[in-house]
Amino acid sequence: MAVEWTVTIEGRNEFGDTCRKEVRIEKSWEGLFDGDIGLSIEDGKKIMAALQSAVVNHEADTYVLFRRVCPDCHTFRPVKDYTTRQIRTVFGTVKVRNPRWVLCRDCYPGMDGALAPLKEICPDRATSELMELTARLGSVMPYRQAAKVLAEFLPIEPTESHATVRKRTIRIGKRLDDQIMRETWRVRSQMDDRHQLEMQLPGDRRKEFVISIDTAHVRSAEPNSARNFELVVARCGRGGRGEAGGRYFVTGSTAQHAIRDRALHSLREVGYRGFGDVTVISDGAEILKRLPRAMPKPTVHIIDWFHIAMKIQPMQQIADHIVRSRSDPFDALTTIDRDIRAVKWRLWHGRVDRAIRDLESLLASLKQPQGNAEFSIERLHSLGAQLLTYVRSNRGAIIDYGKRYRGGLRVATTLAESAVNSLVGKRMVKKQQMRWSLHGAHMLMQVRTAEINGELRDRLRAPFRQPEPSVPPLFRPKPPLLRAA
Repeated sequence: MAVEWTVTIEGRNEFGDTCRKEVRIEKSWEGLFDGDIGLSIEDGKKIMAALQSAVVNHEADTYVLFRRVCPDCHTFRPVKDYTTRQIRTVFGTVKVRNPRWVLCRDCYPGMDGALAPLKEICPDRATSELMELTARLGSVMPYRQAAKVLAEFLPIEPTESHATVRKRTIRIGKRLDDQIMRETWRVRSQMDDRHQLEMQLPGDRRKEFVISIDTAHVRSAEPNSARNFELVVARCGRGGRGEAGGRYFVTGSTAQHAIRDRALHSLREVGYRGFGDVTVISDGAEILKRLPRAMPKPTVHIIDWFHIAMKIQPMQQIADHIVRSRSDPFDALTTIDRDIRAVKWRLWHGRVDRAIRDLESLLASLKQPQGNAEFSIERLHSLGAQLLTYVRSNRGAIIDYGKRYRGGLRVATTLAESAVNSLVGKRMVKKQQMRWSLHGAHMLMQVRTAEINGELRDRLRAPFRQPEPSVPPLFRPKPPLLRAA
């Protein structure tokens, strides 16, 4: 025994004409014993595909009729030919009638050209919603898994494979990247060195613009390149500790001007207009030192305190172990734990020169023969030498962290570290064995960045309608009122 359900879809256009379409679904009573109750996913796909076909054909016919009218003389343009165009949507592929109109011969004498109206509203042969959904899924999960999820819940064609998902994601990333590049040209005009024009209120933590920047390593797929390449990941915003971190940006180019342009573009979105205090917080990598030198002045570069503390932490643990294992109270290494704590305290308060002198004297004492625990001493000496080299190479970027911390300002690249994990790590590094090209990784990151910034839909919904064909002014007809005058 079976029951047939009929779903009637009825629509009315602008001219009062009614179009109707029916969809029949059969349900078997025997299926109830198997738990098959209600409409299934396949039934929903069938209904939505039929509804989508009716709506798309109606809207396409209406827009084609509207575009046939010449905007100058308000008469119908001649027909060149009729073809069929496939439009891919989230609810299946729809075949629509695709006419082409010839330019009006009265308004454009001697001009030979044709226009396809449907190409204006659907240049990719796919709706913007399908492009956005495909790019969003392709940016958060592997391409094959994204294609499987789309096929599982949407009535799309089998041709929507992982290759299609990858191509659409890269295409959307290229479109977003081009938009950002065009916007950076406007930001470059504000590169003059200026001073803060806002009122300096005491205790105002939002008076400075903070750029937390870091690098991420991605496995390379290029056979003639290195095993890994770097992506620059940053977060730009205003405010102190505990406040919102601002906007993300990722770029595959490590050139100085490329990083600067991306940073200025992100700062502009949070209120930067070429003047104000800018603070760059990084881990001291040579690639990241290029940004403070290229930014408008005043710009301050700060070394992340977390990286300094993590270099001191293993030294402190080894020193505590050495002191606990020493039984001779007159041993020269009985105060080594306090000496390392003193170095950390001086670095925290920005006393770099005194910290360097203490480190040098500490390393000199570790070179003397100490008898037992030679391995621990050698390890401690190696870590101390690395810390001394790190402090010397970044001494100009080590500040009074205690004063800055008490003022409620940021002293670490926590925001950049979390950005590396959420943007790059989850998609390209952790639990993923795939390899990437620099171009593909850069474009994919543009999609992920736009999504996490909450602007992916707005950027893809930007006007993409192509303008009217370019016509010389000699052949441009005058408006009717001016012609009558």
